[in-house]
Amino acid sequence: RLDALIGDGVIAGYDSAARFLPSQATQAARLASLPAAAPLELRLTAAAAGVSLRPEALQPFVQQAAAARLAAPLTRADLDGTSFALAADALLWHRDGLWHALLPLRATGGAANAANTVGTADARDAGTIDVARVRAAFATFAPGQVLVMNIKQELDALYGSYLAEAVHLSLAGLGAIVLLLLLALRSPARTARVIAPLLLAVLAVGAGFALAGTRLTILHLIGMLLIVAVGSNYALFFDRRAADSDRTALPLTLASLLIANACTVIGFGVLAFARVPVLSALGATVAPGTLLALLFAALLAPRTLMAAT
Repeated sequence: RLDALIGDGVIAGYDSAARFLPSQATQAARLASLPAAAPLELRLTAAAAGVSLRPEALQPFVQQAAAARLAAPLTRADLDGTSFALAADALLWHRDGLWHALLPLRATGGAANAANTVGTADARDAGTIDVARVRAAFATFAPGQVLVMNIKQELDALYGSYLAEAVHLSLAGLGAIVLLLLLALRSPARTARVIAPLLLAVLAVGAGFALAGTRLTILHLIGMLLIVAVGSNYALFFDRRAADSDRTALPLTLASLLIANACTVIGFGVLAFARVPVLSALGATVAPGTLLALLFAALLAPRTLMAAT
């Protein structure tokens, strides 16, 4: 059925473990098609006539063909230690007493990508395979045993569900933080003064990514959570110091705060240039976010505190 889909131009081809370890019947047919030694020698003698090639030079080939004709079909154990074993094992696995096979499909249009699979496999471009036609081709073939899956679509849906859940949990966490601050500070104004720098920093970083054309991922969301975690210390510092009557050590404390923030910005700023996507996303989010959190916290601090410094 896959060969028929190739003929119809639905797919460009497919991979199968049978390519590296053919079935016993296929191997038996191929071995039986090898000629015996005597007929093979006659054919080689006729083929070598008129050319500068002595028939006895092909005797090793005749011997190898005769040995192959009498050889037993290959099994999985015969592939141990070869690259064929890796290829076959990548497309076959045994679980719960059953064998499962993967058949990655190659997209048409010259792309040799494993865009979709019968079973499951890696996918990079699922735009050139009509998955519905592939499913229709197997609708009446071994019901319940063949699964046609668009891996890219499934991964996108899985990632989307993870991201949505992470956003919901983050919003719930933010609500819990606001509630705790209201209980601890006992003042909506002070609570707003603590929360506002964090929200402004997150919004500013998000706006920067949007202007740069960077698509936000769950890694950027984690970075924004770190902005809130680190930036809350700055906002709480300014709030506490504003309510403190003794401000003799305030300049030294501010200097310490600036040094701590600089270390954070430098540390995550270096990660922003990393080639590893996880590190790069975190660095590019946290470095500017923590700097902005400190800046906004200072700007929104009570004027009495700024006048004292």
